Amino acid sequence: DAVVVAEGQSKLPPPLSAAAEIRAALIARLSDLDRGSRATAEDAEEIERLAERLEEEAAKEGRWRPAFPRDLDDLEGRWRLAYTSAFAGGGSIGARRRGTSLDTPLLQVGEIHQVYRTKDRHVDTIVSVRPPAWLRKLGLLDVLPGLVEGDADTTVMLTQRFEIARFDTLRFAWIDGTVRNRAIALFGALKFPLALLGMGMDGMKEDAPFTDTLALRYCDGDLRIGVGGRNGELRVFVRA
Repeated sequence: DAVVVAEGQSKLPPPLSAAAEIRAALIARLSDLDRGSRATAEDAEEIERLAERLEEEAAKEGRWRPAFPRDLDDLEGRWRLAYTSAFAGGGSIGARRRGTSLDTPLLQVGEIHQVYRTKDRHVDTIVSVRPPAWLRKLGLLDVLPGLVEGDADTTVMLTQRFEIARFDTLRFAWIDGTVRNRAIALFGALKFPLALLGMGMDGMKEDAPFTDTLALRYCDGDLRIGVGGRNGELRVFVRA
């Protein structure tokens, strides 16, 4: 899935450059924050500041700031969510509403990935969900041989189609979803069409209720930073 860059054509900031130092500081700051769920308000402010400085360096150097459709292929492949403000600062999204907890009495959210298929203008958001820690510790899942057999994780994949909204912004609309786990695998993956719920491409217009936007602020092939949604959610992804 990774984008292959020929030797001598790396898009990463040059070593010892201001952009490289800011980039390293950003990655170091968010490395222990579990996608933002452990971030304090101070952490969130510092990550926002570093992201803005990196964006400023990109503008100054005339690099690392994607322009569509020219740089659309830079998004191709698999990315892992490293940080989102949706999980930071007590679970607020853009400091306007409550975000989603990664660990609840009902479930625990594992890694979150995105896979861009730019030729098809599709992106898959893949979320690993597992039973809560208290249930796994009880060992109840181990008494279901043939169903979970020690692996009770569920993978949820939500597929969206996207279009170019502005030179630096993409707009997304839901297409369908797929749920997979060991029990469901006995009957095949469970698929559900999101378009039938009013989330399809016919609603892909500005301010439509079931669409999302992503403004790309920085992308060097291995790290990308964007601001998404109506609440200005900061999202940082790294190449997986």
